[in-house]
Amino acid sequence: MSAGKTVSRGRFKANNGFTLAETALAATIMGLVLGASILGFSMSMQIVGTASNQVVALHTARDVMESLRTNSFTGVALTVGPHTFTNSYFTVPYTVASVDACNKTVAVSVAYLNRIHHGSSTNVLTTVLCSTLHP
Repeated sequence: MSAGKTVSRGRFKANNGFTLAETALAATIMGLVLGASILGFSMSMQIVGTASNQVVALHTARDVMESLRTNSFTGVALTVGPHTFTNSYFTVPYTVASVDACNKTVAVSVAYLNRIHHGSSTNVLTTVLCSTLHP
């Protein structure tokens, strides 16, 4: 270089860009936010799946209960004790208990996959059926 020319280094100062530490910190923060978002989405999908399974189990229990209500009060399907209701879609256990001569308690239980607790849970629908003929 010649003695009369000086090279200006003003435009290459560190404050004109990001340092390696700032870039690493920004990438770490971005990774944490992205990870939390993915975790939140994953948990939301588990909740939606479990809620869907629970609603299907509830509707199944209601269908079984409505089918049992159409049976005779003294019929085989409403004798006291544990029973199983079976049709072309599902098999559901239910229990009949006698309250008195005119009333029976029917409890229908339907299990469903609970993705939140990583197992199964059960919906139990209970009602009292009354005889239309009183002694």
